[in-house]
Amino acid sequence: MHLILITSLDALSRDSVTARVANLYPGTPVISHDLLDEGVVTRRVHRDNELVEWESTLLEHGCLSCTVRLDLAPALLRLKEASVPLAIVGLPPGTTAENAIDGLHAVSPQAFRIDIVAVAVRAEDVEDQLWDHHTLFASGYTAVPEDSRTPGEFLVGELLFADTVLTTTSELLGVNEELSLRGCQLIGEVAPHARVLTAGEMVAEDFGVHDDAASRARSLPGGVFAPSASFAPFSTFQLRIDRPLHPDRFRTALGTISEGCCFVRGSVWIAGVLNTRIAVHGVGPRISLGNGGAWSLDTHGELCRGTHLALTGDDIDAGVIVQTLSDCALTDEELEDGTDLPHIRTGNQAVPGQER
Repeated sequence: MHLILITSLDALSRDSVTARVANLYPGTPVISHDLLDEGVVTRRVHRDNELVEWESTLLEHGCLSCTVRLDLAPALLRLKEASVPLAIVGLPPGTTAENAIDGLHAVSPQAFRIDIVAVAVRAEDVEDQLWDHHTLFASGYTAVPEDSRTPGEFLVGELLFADTVLTTTSELLGVNEELSLRGCQLIGEVAPHARVLTAGEMVAEDFGVHDDAASRARSLPGGVFAPSASFAPFSTFQLRIDRPLHPDRFRTALGTISEGCCFVRGSVWIAGVLNTRIAVHGVGPRISLGNGGAWSLDTHGELCRGTHLALTGDDIDAGVIVQTLSDCALTDEELEDGTDLPHIRTGNQAVPGQER
C-alpha cells in the first residue's frame, strides 16, 4: 500500500494541506489523527472532502508513538485489506515522519511503501517557530507534557527528513506577503534538498520522492547539509579547524559563535575526546552537544578528525566567528604539554544572547 505522509506542527496547517493534496488524488482516503488530553486519540477519515469515519479511542499509554502503533497502523491495514492502493496520512502534530515510518514498519514491515513525506507549514510563522523557546507542550502544539522538544527543533528535524514542503495560508489570520517570502527563503536555506510548493501551485508531479536512506542520512547527528547558493537575506557560513578545541574555551565561546544563528549544525573535535565526534545541533535559543559517533578513517586508516560547523542566519559576522573559534583551538604549547583536559558536558544548553 502506498502512503503520502504529511507532518506538521499544528492541525490547521495539516488539515489545510491534506485537503488540497486529496484534491489531486480523487477517491483517496485521508486519515488524520489527533492526540488529545489524557490519552484520547481521535481518528477521522475523509474521501473527496466528505467525512466517512470518526472515532475516539482511549490509549492506556497515550503518546505520539502509541498513536501510530495502536491506531494508525491498524486503520491502514484495514484499508489495505480492502484493496485501497493509496492513502494520505495526516500525522498528529508533533509526530515525526521518521518515528511514524518506524512504527508502521514495526507493526507490518512489508505492508507500506512511503512515496512522499511532506511538511505542512505556514511560511510566515517559520522564523518565529524556530526561535520559540517554549516546549511543544507549553506552546500548545501537543498534549504530551513530557515532550521537551521546542517547536524549532521539531520543525528543523522534519524539514531535513522530508522531501516536500507544502506551505499554506490562514483565512483567519490573513497573509503577510513579506513574511511569507521570508519564511520560504528560510526554508530553502535550511532544507535546500526539498521541493517547496505553495498552496496555489500544488501539482502532484512537482512533489519530491521519498528516499528513506537519504532522509536518515540528513538527520544524523553532526551532519552538515548546506545550500550551494544562499537564499537571501539568509546565508549559511561554514568553517573548519584541523586542531582540537579546548573544552572550556569552546563551551564559553559557543554563545558568541552561535549568536543570531537560527540553525547551527556540525561536529567538533574536542581535546581529550580522542575517538568520538561531538555533534552540535542548535535551533533558535537552544543548542545541544551530543555523541556524534566515531570519526571516519582515511585510506591509510587514520582518523579524519577536525571541526566542521555550518551556521545559518540573516546577519552572520563571519570574521568574529572565525576568530572566536580559532581562539578555542589548542596552542602549540598546549599540544606539546599534553596536560589532561576537562571533559566537555553534552546535552541541551541554553545559549546566552540567543533568546529574543
